[in-house]
Parts: sequence; structure tokens; C-alpha cells
Amino acid sequence: MAVIGTFGSFTAARLGIYASQASLNLTGNNIANINTKGYTRQRLDLVSLHSGGNARYANSYNLDIGYGVLADSTSQLRDPFMDIRYRNEQSSVGAYEAKLDGLKQLTNILDEVGDGEGDFGIIEAQFNDLLDQLEILSRNANDDTMDTNVRSSAESLVRHFNDYANALVTAKDTLTDKLKDDVKSVNTILTQIRDLNVEIREAGIFGDNALELRDHRNLLIDELSTYMKIDVRYDMEKIDEFSSVERLNISIAGTGNPPTMLIQGIYGTQVTMPEKSPMRNPEYPDVGAKYIDKASTLDKKPPVYVYTNDPQDAIEVNNAVKGAEDNRLWMGLEALVDRNGRIMKEADGTESQPVDLSDTVLYGSLQSLRELITREGEFSSELDIAYDEKASIKRGIPYYQHALDALARKFAETMNEANEPMFDGYETEIVNGVELFKIKDGTTCNLTDGQGDAATVWGKLDAAGYDISYLRRVDLSDLPEDLRAEVKAVQEKHLSPKGQGHGVEKMAGGNLFSNTGDGDDADNPLITAANISISKKWSTGEVRIRCFRENNGLSHSTDNSNVNHMITLMGQKLEYKPTDVVDDAASNTKYYSGTFQEMLNNTNHTLASDYKITKSMYDNYTTSALALDNDRQSVSGVDLNEEATSMMVYQKSYAAACQLMTTLDSMLDKLINGTIR
Repeated sequence: MAVIGTFGSFTAARLGIYASQASLNLTGNNIANINTKGYTRQRLDLVSLHSGGNARYANSYNLDIGYGVLADSTSQLRDPFMDIRYRNEQSSVGAYEAKLDGLKQLTNILDEVGDGEGDFGIIEAQFNDLLDQLEILSRNANDDTMDTNVRSSAESLVRHFNDYANALVTAKDTLTDKLKDDVKSVNTILTQIRDLNVEIREAGIFGDNALELRDHRNLLIDELSTYMKIDVRYDMEKIDEFSSVERLNISIAGTGNPPTMLIQGIYGTQVTMPEKSPMRNPEYPDVGAKYIDKASTLDKKPPVYVYTNDPQDAIEVNNAVKGAEDNRLWMGLEALVDRNGRIMKEADGTESQPVDLSDTVLYGSLQSLRELITREGEFSSELDIAYDEKASIKRGIPYYQHALDALARKFAETMNEANEPMFDGYETEIVNGVELFKIKDGTTCNLTDGQGDAATVWGKLDAAGYDISYLRRVDLSDLPEDLRAEVKAVQEKHLSPKGQGHGVEKMAGGNLFSNTGDGDDADNPLITAANISISKKWSTGEVRIRCFRENNGLSHSTDNSNVNHMITLMGQKLEYKPTDVVDDAASNTKYYSGTFQEMLNNTNHTLASDYKITKSMYDNYTTSALALDNDRQSVSGVDLNEEATSMMVYQKSYAAACQLMTTLDSMLDKLINGTIR
């Protein structure tokens, strides 16, 4: 330092006062923002002032000790590694929170499991009631009142199936709406981050760190990390030959090199989820084409695909159509654009392009919602598994819809088959010159008249490739016109209440359950939990529960063998296969074997297990994220004790700098005035 006469020491004292005052101001700012969400603790960066030249009148007694202190800049106390760990954990929290919320809706609907503890519920109780009514009917065979009681119990059961199915559809639509809202929220966040990047960049060009804007941006990045797993990186953007500014880049984690970008400096993208979408090629990019062409044959086993790059030539599928059951919920990204809509160009001049996101690239709440709405678990098709190899072990609402459908269909088919008319599968045989009709169990009976007509019609049906059961069916719409009249005539002669020696219609039986309450058809369309109904004929009394297994020629027999058979069926273990309800399911292997109630309990147990596992994972990730956030706050958060300590230190340094100024003044006064004397 130069001699005192150059007043360099006064400058050092003055700079010390400035630095201490600035530090006190910054400490006050930290304390004022101690409860501000997202605020990052700030620090004054001090540097020592030193001159590179020698003093003009320097001599061997002068020491070069510097000229004081400068407040260089204000910076934030953040640990980038802690930010990365916290945001990665947040994506897991978001994923399991969204899944848990969806499963909570399912447990409220399928109240067989209540809150996941396996409590019995409505359908379980109704199965028990139906069994009780069948046992009462068994003791009172052919009692019309008892039959009505069984029908009333069965009607309550099918209504419960209908209510559950409708509630699952509503839950699916609700989650779809939530997913659409979340996509909008993500797009808002991306837009805000891009715009903040513009403001921070402009501030950086003029030397301002824009710390408050960075705090706001960090909050948005934290929020974005709950929707999807992201990778946040910083690099330097060259402004001109002599200067550069920091640039923020955000990409979807795990998307390779180059990564799929969401934000690149002043450019940002938007997430898309259109209502209709071209059918994607699950083998892309190996095959080299992105979509499945309209020329594809999807109904072959295995399917034959033709590929195209032109979305106009591709099969169009429902993607996010309200109320549609087959939504794919595929997402994509628009090209990167700035706030004025200009598309980003790479160094070689190529423009940023839209990107189709695959079924498995996302991880976070967006992906969890997608899987809740679309995943079918064991009912997944080969195409579903081609898009996501783990689709068969991911169970969303469609899985529980199919499981309920399988139960409702198996129950209806089993009961309908048990109540079929006694002539099930007609076949004639000549015995001792008499034409007999074979019964399903192998016995035969003689129709005293009209058997020739029946045999003729049987031959025509057989020659045309139709099942002989058409002789007992009411719906003739799919038969050729030239056969309808003949089949109808035989039906009326042999299966009506005026038939020959086979009892009234209620003893002949018929479908108890159908796909609509206005008809008796159980095949077209097939019965599901949503459409299962009491058949029209059973509801009007035209068809009753057939009490006996074999024809005894009596219209009011006390034989209860068939009712007992139905009771046995209620406790019989049956096999359930995915293809029972989903034609294109990849697996035809049974996924469960049990009684109706055991199948119901298995579905409930699966839901309860999924709920408990998800809740456990959510709790673990939440605890871990909270611990990481506490660690992060220990670095970047404001601690009142630390700030109070800093305030005392800066106050003392301020007082010391002032004292130095006073001391220097006293020394110079003594030197100058004392020398004159």
C-alpha cells in the first residue's frame, strides 16, 4: 500500500464500511424472507482490492498489503447435487401419489375391500342371499313365489354389477379429465420457465444475477419434477466474441443422447395429447416407419402390419376422446419455440421437430395416470405388450372392469346353461322303426307327432352349418329367410306350452340372464358387468327356473334336482381366462380358478394388495423426499440463528472500519498539525 499521505488507508476503511453495510443489508434481506417459499439464502461475495502497479513514492520501507475490500457480487447458497436428488425423488412421489389417489377411488367403488383391509361388501352379501333363495326354492320346487324371490335376489345382484361397472367408467372419465388438466398445468409450467429464462438471460447480459427470478424458476422446476422425471443442466451460451451467459436446459430423463428436450434456454416445448391419433408402430425405429398403415390386417393371428411415415395414411385411433373405452392416451412434444413462436434451429440450420413420446418414456404423475386409465394387466393384448413389455403386470381401471365382466359373464353363462330347455342339442335316431330325439344326457324320447318336421329342419340346419340349438332359440334374425319360418314352426310345436308332453314353458327353461332387460339374448353382444340383466321372459314369468334335471312328463313335479345343481354350481370352482372377455388378449392361460365368490374376493384382494403396496411405496418416497428437502434447506434455507450471528459479525466489522477511519484521521491530524508546531 502506498504511504498514508496518498489517503489509500482511508479508501481501505471506506470500502470496509461499504462492505459491512452491504453485508448487513443482505442479512436483513435473508431474515425478511425467512418464510418466503422458494427463497434461497443469499451471500455477499467479497474480494480483496489490490493494485497491480507500484506506488510512485514507494521505498524499501513500504509493504504492498492491498487496498481494502470490494463487494463483488451477490450469489445464492445452493447445492446442485441436492437439487438433482430431491427432484428425482419428487418424480417418484408424484408417480405413487397419483396412483394411490386412483386406487382410493377404486376402493371406494369396489367397497368389497373398503379401505384395503378386505372387508366383505355388497356383491359378496348378494351372492349369499341368492344362494339362500335357491336353497329355499329347492325345498319348494315349482313354487312360483319362491321362483320370484330368487329372481328378485338375482335382479339385485345384476344391478350391483351394473352400478359397479358404471362407477368404474365414471372413475375412468374423471381420471382422464385430471390427466388432461395435468397436461395443461405442465404446459403452463414449461411456458413460465421459458419466459423466466428470457428475463434471466437479459439480466445476465447486463451483469445482474436476477436471484429472485431464479428462485421462482427453481420452484417451477421442482413442481415440474412431480409430473415427470427430468434432467436439469446448465451450460454457457455465447452472446458474442467476448461474453456469454448461463443457459438452463431441461430434458426428459433417460431419453438417451441427444435427450428429448423440454426447455433449451429461451426455447420451450408443449406437451400434446390429441383426441385422435395415428396408430403408432411399436417397432419404431427398428422398422424405420412411425405408424401402422391403414392397409394393415389387425384381425389376423398374429396381426400383419404395414408401416408408414405419413400420419395421413395411418390407422386413426381414439387417443383422448371423452367417454371412449379404447383411449391410448399417447403424448407428444411440439417443436421447441421461443416466446414469439420462432422455431429453434440447430447449429447446422435444421429446425426442431415434434416428438412422439413412447408408452414408457415418462415417469411421474402423468405416467401413473396414463397407466391407471389404460393398463389391462393379464388382459393385455400382444400389441399392448409390444408398446410396453410390462403391460401384463400393470393393472389399471380396465383390469378391474374386465375382472368384473369375467365374473358377470361366467355367472350368467353358467346359470343360463343350467336352465337350458331339456332338448339341448337335437339329434334324431331310428330305434325299432320309431324316430327318437336324443337328449343331452344320452337318453331319448319320442315326440308323438311332428317329429318328421323337426328332423327335416334339423337336417337343413345341419347342412347349412348351423347349430341345432336354433330349434330352441327365439332369435332367428341371423338365419336365412327360407329357414326362419320352418324353424319357428318347429319351435312352436315342440317348445311352446302347447307342446307334446313336455310340460309348460317354465319347465322347459330358458335364459335367466341376458344383455338387456328388453330381450333374452346373451350372446350378441356378450354379457358384461355393465349390461347383465334379468331376461325379459324371466321377468315376465314366461321362463322360470327349471327345477328338475330330466324330463318326467309332469308340469308340476316336486323334483328339485336342477335347483340343487344350481346350488352346486354356486360353489363349483371355474376357470377364468383373459380371452373369456378380451378376444385379442395375449394370454389364453387361466389366471384364476375358483367359485364366483372366490373370484370376487380374488379381485378385491388384488386391489387391496395394489393399494397397500402403493401406499407403502408412497410413504417411503415421501419420507425420503422430505429428508432430502431438509438437507437441501440446511444449505439454501435461511436459519435465524446463523443470520443473527452474521449480523453481529458484520456489525462489529462495520464498527471496526469506522474506528479505523477515526484512527487514521487522528494520525494524520497529529502528523500534519503536530509537524507544523
